[in-house]
Amino acid sequence: MTRKRMSTNYTDQDRGDKKSYQQYLEAMDAISVEKVASASVFFEPKKGNTIVDVGMASGTSTAILAKLFPQMQIVGVDINPKMVQIAQDTYNYQNLSFREDDGEKLNTFANNSINGFFNCSAIHHITSYNGYDTNRALNTLRRQVELLKDKGVLIIRDFVKPEEKEIIIELSSINKYTQPSDAELFIQFAQTARSLASANERGFPIQEINGIKKDTRRFQAFYTDVVEFIRRKDYYTNWDIELQEEYGYFTQKELEEIFRELGLRIILSSPIYNQWIINNRYKNQFAIYDLSGKEIGFPPTNYLIAGEKMSGGKQIQLIRHLPVQKDSYLHFSSYINLRTQNIYDVVERPNNVLDILPFYKHEKGFIILAKHGYPRPLANVKTDSSVLDNKHYSGYIPEGITIGETEDLENALDKRFGIERKSYTDITQSLNYYTSPGGINEKVSSKLIELTKPITINKYLAEGFSGFKESGYIHEYDAAQLLNTAQTGALVEARLELNIYNLFFKQNTSLPKWLGEKMKIKFDRFLKPTTFTELLSLYAQDYEKNEKHTGFLITRRAYFSEMGVENSNAIFEYVYPSTVSSNTLVTLPVFKKDGQIYVGLEIQSLPVPQLHSGNSTIITAPAQRLPKKVCNIHDLEEYIGNMKIGKGNVEYYSKLGEKYFPSVGVTTEQVYPYLVCLDRADRSLKWVSLTELYQHINKIEDAHLLISLCRLIHATDFLPQQHVRDFSFENFTNFINDNFIFSDKASLSRDTLVEKDLGITGDDGDEFLLAIQDEYGIDFCDETGSIRKAFDLKDNEYLFHSEGFNMFCFNKENVIPLTVGQLYDVVVKFTNDK
Repeated sequence: MTRKRMSTNYTDQDRGDKKSYQQYLEAMDAISVEKVASASVFFEPKKGNTIVDVGMASGTSTAILAKLFPQMQIVGVDINPKMVQIAQDTYNYQNLSFREDDGEKLNTFANNSINGFFNCSAIHHITSYNGYDTNRALNTLRRQVELLKDKGVLIIRDFVKPEEKEIIIELSSINKYTQPSDAELFIQFAQTARSLASANERGFPIQEINGIKKDTRRFQAFYTDVVEFIRRKDYYTNWDIELQEEYGYFTQKELEEIFRELGLRIILSSPIYNQWIINNRYKNQFAIYDLSGKEIGFPPTNYLIAGEKMSGGKQIQLIRHLPVQKDSYLHFSSYINLRTQNIYDVVERPNNVLDILPFYKHEKGFIILAKHGYPRPLANVKTDSSVLDNKHYSGYIPEGITIGETEDLENALDKRFGIERKSYTDITQSLNYYTSPGGINEKVSSKLIELTKPITINKYLAEGFSGFKESGYIHEYDAAQLLNTAQTGALVEARLELNIYNLFFKQNTSLPKWLGEKMKIKFDRFLKPTTFTELLSLYAQDYEKNEKHTGFLITRRAYFSEMGVENSNAIFEYVYPSTVSSNTLVTLPVFKKDGQIYVGLEIQSLPVPQLHSGNSTIITAPAQRLPKKVCNIHDLEEYIGNMKIGKGNVEYYSKLGEKYFPSVGVTTEQVYPYLVCLDRADRSLKWVSLTELYQHINKIEDAHLLISLCRLIHATDFLPQQHVRDFSFENFTNFINDNFIFSDKASLSRDTLVEKDLGITGDDGDEFLLAIQDEYGIDFCDETGSIRKAFDLKDNEYLFHSEGFNMFCFNKENVIPLTVGQLYDVVVKFTNDK
């Protein structure tokens, strides 16, 4: 049989024989799960829907989608017939098919027939192999919109072109094993980039300037060209093919404008910062500075934009500001702390709210009902504060079902949302908390309602319900998928996320896989725990009303309009801080001890809790408003690295998921949660076990603490009431890899030598054994404090060579090699004995 050849324009990317293709595809497949997970959350998992994976390469990402959505038809498309054949030979599912087609033209599909397009690192191939013509990217998007059904979703996960400006890049001048130094490679790249172009259109200008640091060279160049280099500098093996491609074709702003012009409502426009790439390929390998010499941090590793084909509003836009009226919607009051004399300004809406989470169970989890495309103008209002992560929204968001606290529940569910009383039986109390207790007088109650019969979905909410003509509609969501959405930054409304977490907790159901950064938690044997019950008994009544305002909060009243809908306008009031930014940093300090995770909490006295309960004491996560000079993620993480919590210095930090809006109906506040490890378990914090906090989660009233705890439980795969420790050898080696191997994951076997192969020796060896004891809740020491019996050591035998201070006070000379398998056997013996 004669195989078809791919289009002439694309023959340059032909990888040759099957073995070459396999090597290329193995590298791509390694991150397919993460790529699909970051995008699949936007597709509606509805029976009969069709999703097209454009430029599917090996077909692995397409196959993952097919397994994730067994009730949908998944089609993989590639212009390369060899790719199509490899995919067909590898994967065979009933709902999966592959076909050869040009990703720009997609001639094998009919208009208005597709529910979703997934473009993963595909469109930059279309531009690169067609003369680097960005119009080809525009053609591709235009064609996909034609093929989309109404409410269909178009997703791009690719690279984004940075803003055009001159910068300084500092690169290593030390040669690598089989390739030139990064500095030399950059010089070569500046002469040969875009190798498919004619000779006079290749390359870009650079100017070498005086270096400052040893073994480095500095160059002044355009940011776009520098980013093209750093994204490929570690792919030297396939350098000739890397030279052919140009990764960036549109900027984030350009893509957003194109989406709107094509009739797409932007769900999320988000730079992606892959932490593995940053830690292993960026940190300590180069630095980028503006022309004044200030370091500007790393560019995003990737970019994701998702848009929904809508006939209605495309974006909510602030048209003009209006004077604040005397009888304003938002009410202000101030309170003075009688002990400290500090004055707090507090804002409130007319009514407290009740959140409702209707759900029903299915074989793999839960389906929940929520509002889809609900207009929230404050999600994209610009103030004098920077958007640190550069995530942009259209102003339409997924949001939980909410009614006024004093409204009749049954009547509101029936008349407003179409949920009749006969369709549910059980109503369960969920969480009760303050959304932002430092300045918003708002306590949210919530209830879970288990449905017993189907509800009419995609029912549009009444006109004017939100103030606009369009108020979104009631929609079914897979609960696990929504939690994944939160990890991409697309579920901006924190209250819905909290209720979904509590649904999983109450139903004793495993959470989906955590997509974010893996958490590393230190051990501290000297940590002094506190019980949560002790903290709940604390009482104060420190506040009384005060006539004087501090001016901390600025009130704005503005006229907003739906772009794309005639005469759909609304006036909203909102607040934001005057002297600090709208960005809040929440830090969750953690340590491990005796196999338990402990969380460092603050005890605060605030007026809002006193107004509701008579007690001004509230248990919180350490949080603070950021200064306005913190303008981006680089500034934020530099700020975290230099901060103190109590008397403790931050040694390590990691993102605890993406940002969220605590009260998007009142304030522009955006919250960035981080897990932090301190140099010590500072006693100014109250250290409570995660197990106990989980057991009392319904008594936690600070929303920032709640959402941070839920994400910590998720990230550490730790649901205490169902947690059965896995004592397998694989789990044991994973623990060693995650906590003690700081380069690429080591391949550990029973014969791996702890000291020789892993480099764990001396004091590090002592810490290694202590950490294992803490993790598994065991003690290797006998009644005399010796570990000799545990490891069958004679008087003159030791496990590690001497290296400085030794916690076990051994004179280490005769070292007996310890293997990972031997250590595992000792752990199993002690845990069984316990």
